[in-house]
Amino acid sequence: MSETPATQPPIKQPPRAVRALKAMKDRRMVAMTLLAFAAGLPMGATLGLLNAWLTEVGITPATIGVLSLVTLGYAFKYLWAPLFQDPRPFPFLERLGARRSWLLVLQIALAALLALFAFSDPTQNMALVAFGAFLITLLSPTHDLLLDAWRIEVARSDVDKDMMSALYQLGYKSAGFVTGFFALLIAEHAGWVIVFLMVAGFMLLSVGGTLLAPEPESSRVRSETRETFYKSLPQKVTLPAIMIIGIGWLIAFGMIMVFVIQAFSPEGASGSAFVRNEGPWIVAFTVVLPALVSAFLIFRKQAHPQTVAIQAGPETKFQALQRILFRSIFDPMMDLIFRLRWGALLVLLLALTYRFTDAVWGSFAYPFYLGENFGALGHSLADVAIASKLFGVIATILGSLMGAVLIGVIGRMPVFFLGGVVAAVTNLLYADLAAGAVAVDSFLAFTRLDAPLIALADWGSTLSASTTEADHGQRMARLMVTIFAENIAGGLALVAITAYLTSVVNPRFAAVQYALLASLTMLIGTLGRPWLGEMIEKHGFYHVFIITFWLGGVAVVLSIIEWVRQARLPEDDEEQASA
Repeated sequence: MSETPATQPPIKQPPRAVRALKAMKDRRMVAMTLLAFAAGLPMGATLGLLNAWLTEVGITPATIGVLSLVTLGYAFKYLWAPLFQDPRPFPFLERLGARRSWLLVLQIALAALLALFAFSDPTQNMALVAFGAFLITLLSPTHDLLLDAWRIEVARSDVDKDMMSALYQLGYKSAGFVTGFFALLIAEHAGWVIVFLMVAGFMLLSVGGTLLAPEPESSRVRSETRETFYKSLPQKVTLPAIMIIGIGWLIAFGMIMVFVIQAFSPEGASGSAFVRNEGPWIVAFTVVLPALVSAFLIFRKQAHPQTVAIQAGPETKFQALQRILFRSIFDPMMDLIFRLRWGALLVLLLALTYRFTDAVWGSFAYPFYLGENFGALGHSLADVAIASKLFGVIATILGSLMGAVLIGVIGRMPVFFLGGVVAAVTNLLYADLAAGAVAVDSFLAFTRLDAPLIALADWGSTLSASTTEADHGQRMARLMVTIFAENIAGGLALVAITAYLTSVVNPRFAAVQYALLASLTMLIGTLGRPWLGEMIEKHGFYHVFIITFWLGGVAVVLSIIEWVRQARLPEDDEEQASA
């Protein structure tokens, strides 16, 4: 009897930390940090600095809430994501490649638009400011799409993916320091013109990341096949489906544009009436209707995915347009429903509701911190720079690290549930601040944190050009501990929703499908801002924070249902669903 050859012991890999440190020597990692920094600047400028500037010059929360609708570009970026799934290089920049050429053009355009704010006056020409913000929030999500595609395509291993994801957060949060802590201090001493020119200058410097980045090999070699549901359906079915969704989207965009035009007219428009009357229809036309039509095509018309050649056979221009529109509109949604069945409904509802409190609150943070009315706190720009853009950013990073560790220890769904709970509960801390901070003061006294935080606040007051009140230290201690707690919760929730959405995305539709789900996380919050702005002016910040706490409970309930659904899945089905 022959002897069985001894199996060779597996080659021992270096520890993961060692491999990660070696990966840091690659120019892709430096480029990733610079490109992520570029991605964070426009968001910080339009959702942060712009609102602080408008508050400083006396623009009301209701108007700021209306203006925040221009950020719908982040909520609808999935509509044009298919255009950049496999793009051609930008004209005259072919040597850079498809990804890098578009990144370069977008960075230069964004720098020019950010500089436009420096030469604008919202008290005299709000329309120009709104138009500039609108263009930024169209180009910035497009930049994000291309950066996500580049990051995924250029990674060579799991260690690369992990490191680049971590560096993305580092670069993005670094941009938060620039558009927050440093920018607010500069605004306090040098004015807003210098601030926006500085941000535009940083945007131009980030072009270095694009020039340093290598072009992904996958963008040089174009795939010859793709998976689609289009071939399994006759034209007499696909054409009406495309027309139904197209008409629904046109109606939804028409509603939004009419409201924005009316809101900035002398007669004005009611934000709460818009959300109450048109808001549900907008969500129905852009999300619910495509989901229903996709489900109809799968369950009634027996649509199923087929792998086909990208280069289609002989077809007319109309047939080619129909094929492209179907693949862009229906394939990502139909894939979700085909794989997850009724669970796709939970995925869509969680995407819509999980980040509601975070998304809707962003536009009113500065009015609450800086304002004098409706229960606002009346802090200076230097106060907010220290509490929100120094303490807050550090807390967000810590919350993100905590979320990543907890996912590895207790699993994705328990952390997903926990993130929803803490994101909702921290709204009660802000409600307490608006009502006089009785609970927060009690916590500070019990933990003895009041003394060191007051000492830090006294140091921070030396950075401000304004006179400080006698109770400035105590007020700052309240603000710092509240913002720290809220940002810890926000960082944890952000990691949780990112991990959850990534788990349900099909890699074959990664760019478009993730863009769809990530866009939905911003939709309800963005549409709710005009209504919330009016609620603040009618009832004050306290009541609004109580409302957002209860609305956050919707995501908590849905996360429990999804946790139970996934727990009941057979192991093989669960792995296939998250493949």
